[in-house]
Amino acid sequence: MASFVGVTKCPVGIAHTYMAAEKLQKTGQADGYKVKVETQGASGTEDNLTADEIKAADFVVLAIDVAIDGMERFVGKRVVFSTTAEAIKDPQKMVDEGKHADVYTGEKQHTAENEADAESEDTAHEQSPVIKQLLNGVSHMIPFVVIGGLFIALSIALGGHATAKGMVVAPNTIWSTMNQIGNIGFSLMIPILAGFIAYAIAGRAALAPAMVGAMVSNTPAILGTKAGTGFLGAILVGYAAGYLTKWMNSWPIPKSLRAVMPIFVIPLLGTAIISAAFVYLLGSPISWLMTALQNLLTFLSKSPSTSVVLGLVLGAMVSIDMGGPINKVAFLFGVASITAGTPEIMGAVACAIAVPPLSSGIATLFKSELTSDEEKTAGVSAILMGLIGITEGAIPLATAHPKQVFPGIIIGSGVASAVGMVFHITDAVPHGGPIVGVLGATNNLGLFFLSILIGVIVSTAIIVFLKQRAVAHQKSMASAE
Repeated sequence: MASFVGVTKCPVGIAHTYMAAEKLQKTGQADGYKVKVETQGASGTEDNLTADEIKAADFVVLAIDVAIDGMERFVGKRVVFSTTAEAIKDPQKMVDEGKHADVYTGEKQHTAENEADAESEDTAHEQSPVIKQLLNGVSHMIPFVVIGGLFIALSIALGGHATAKGMVVAPNTIWSTMNQIGNIGFSLMIPILAGFIAYAIAGRAALAPAMVGAMVSNTPAILGTKAGTGFLGAILVGYAAGYLTKWMNSWPIPKSLRAVMPIFVIPLLGTAIISAAFVYLLGSPISWLMTALQNLLTFLSKSPSTSVVLGLVLGAMVSIDMGGPINKVAFLFGVASITAGTPEIMGAVACAIAVPPLSSGIATLFKSELTSDEEKTAGVSAILMGLIGITEGAIPLATAHPKQVFPGIIIGSGVASAVGMVFHITDAVPHGGPIVGVLGATNNLGLFFLSILIGVIVSTAIIVFLKQRAVAHQKSMASAE
């Protein structure tokens, strides 16, 4: 019996990873293949591929958005490189391509060690290597921000008290310990972000220069500035360390000395070069830019007129590609606001995140000739994912009816985000949906839920209206014929 194996991995490791695996599994089995797909998600690697399964497979399908572990396993096999979004949208194409795919030699990899496959990069739907490298850093950073945000939010909610300077936690209590643990989580996310951007470019040897360099770039005492360089500095360090390491790896070093390059020479020289660049050249201007950006965000979030505009833009970005690079830009913008002291930005993003899956799912409950039984089932799943803040739950419904669903979710998400800004909703964790309110990460649970509800109502109404108009148009065209 013919067979193929696959691996799926998205930046966050939640929705896209498992949806892509399910699509490949169903499509392959429908074509008569024996299929096994390994998922490298947020909870770790599941359904691990064995050496015998890989050897017996006719080809390998890699639906991956970021670097994966174990690429060396597929050397000598026919390998199809693509993304999780493509696997969800058109899994049949990937299965068909497998029969004639090129044999993977290990020289070109969608991995942490090398750039993405050049041929795949040329297609319009592929993300650029730069975006993939950034998303690799973001995906590894998220758990640290979650830990930091939740520990700090819970410590303040359960053990904090109001003072003239804001909410503080009494010292020498379990709540102050919890608060300190949260701060550790926040302090680690900067080097993790830089480290795994660099790792996606040049592998393990780039980790030390990037992570140490990121800490240097965010230590004002070393830079001689009033503030660190923040996320902007960490991202710049990640790319600089990654490409610096990649260049060092290309040096014509004698074979006898190559073993010491990744463990001694590259970390030492790389860390020295990156640190010197920030101490003597880049630290001050980037610190000034980050301070200016922070002041701008504070102004936009506090002024009623500008906060609405900011909310509309962020909400639209969240829903326009649901987990893609545009979504991640808005998300990273919100994450940066948590540590920068303007959590209203993340609050606005959190309000928008739940709108696409909730509204598109609820819209399937309304009678429409455009809604199939399969879509109604997907709608229930989308609603459940919306409750826990997984925007990707709307993807199957949006791809089925893009002309009706996308206008609704983009406008509805923008409205929810803008209302959240008006209500000054804050969010202490890098996530959204009702779940973060239940966990105590927002400052006003009732207004947070109301912001989401308003966005969902607007979005659902638009989707249902456009579907009804599409049905009416089809009927008028049929009668005209």
